[in-house]
Amino acid sequence: MDLRGLLARGHGALERRVPPGVPNFAPRLMAATWLLTMFSAIFLGLRVYCKLSRGRRLWWDDHFLIASWVSVLVSTAMLSEGIKYGIGLHYYNMDLDKMPTAAMISYSAGFATMLATIWSKTSFGITLLRISVGRMRWLVWFIIISTNVVLGISATIHWAQCWPLKKLFYYDMPGTCLALNIVQNYQIFAAVYSGVLDTVLAFLPWKIIWTVTINKKERLGALIAMSMGVFSAIMSFLKISALGDISDNASTTVDLKIYGTAEPAVTVMAISIPVLRAFLRPDNPQAPTEFIQFSDFMPDFSPLDSIDEKKESSSSSSTGLRSP
Repeated sequence: MDLRGLLARGHGALERRVPPGVPNFAPRLMAATWLLTMFSAIFLGLRVYCKLSRGRRLWWDDHFLIASWVSVLVSTAMLSEGIKYGIGLHYYNMDLDKMPTAAMISYSAGFATMLATIWSKTSFGITLLRISVGRMRWLVWFIIISTNVVLGISATIHWAQCWPLKKLFYYDMPGTCLALNIVQNYQIFAAVYSGVLDTVLAFLPWKIIWTVTINKKERLGALIAMSMGVFSAIMSFLKISALGDISDNASTTVDLKIYGTAEPAVTVMAISIPVLRAFLRPDNPQAPTEFIQFSDFMPDFSPLDSIDEKKESSSSSSTGLRSP
C-alpha cells in the first residue's frame, strides 16, 4: 500500500486487519530485481559489443537504452538498501520509526523505474524511426511523444502527490495530498496506455518488413526479432494487476516493485535482440548490426540523423579534415 496511508491510519488499525507471522518477502524481491537487472545488462552489453566490434557507432537509441538500464540498476540498488529499513516486510512487522526512510527509498526507487520505462520505450521508438517513412514515421513520433507525456505525468504524480513533498514521508505534518484512488487510477491508465502502444510498436515493423525484398527465412527472423517488444507490453499489463496494492493496507507492494522493474528490464532485453542477430552471420564480419539494411531503398532518414551528421561535419572542420 501507500506508506502515507498507513501512517495516517496508525499501526493499531493495521493490527486489527493483518494477522501476524506474514513472511519476509525481501529475499524474493532481491532475487527478482537483481536477476532482471543482470540479464538486461547481459543483453545490453552484447548489443553494445556487437555494434562496436563491427565498427559501428552508438546511436541515440543506444544512449537512451543505456540510460534506461542505469536507472534500473539505481532502482535495484535503492531497494537493496531499503531492505535495512523494512522494505519487503509486511507493514505489520515494520518498525514505525523506520517507515519514513523506507517510504523515501521506495518512492525514489519507483521513480527511477519510471524513468527507465520512459527511456526504454523512447529507445524503441527511435529505432523504428530509422526504418519508417511517410505517415508511419509520424505515427512513431506520436507514440514517442505521447508515451513520454503520459508516463512523465505518471512519474510526476508518483513523486509530487503531496505538498510539501516531505509530507509524502511524514504524513502527520501540515499539507495536502492527492486522494489515493486518484493516484491509483491514473497509474492504471498510464500502464494500459503504455501496454497498448508497446503492442503497436511491436507490430509496426511487420508492415515495413513484409514489403522488403528478402528471402523468407531472413524476413521471418527479422519479424520475430523486432516483435520482441510485445513482451514489454505484457509486463505493462501484468503491472496493472499489482497497482491495486497502492491503496491496499494488507499488501507489501513487493509484486508492484518487481513488475515495475521487469517492465524496463524486459524492454531493454527485447530491444537488444534485433541487433544480436548479427552474431548469426559470423561469415561476414562487416555485416551491419541492424537486422536489415534499409538504406538502399529509403529516401529519407530520421531528423536525428541530421543532428549526428552536423556533429561529425563540425568535428571534421575543427581538425582541418574533410569528411569522406
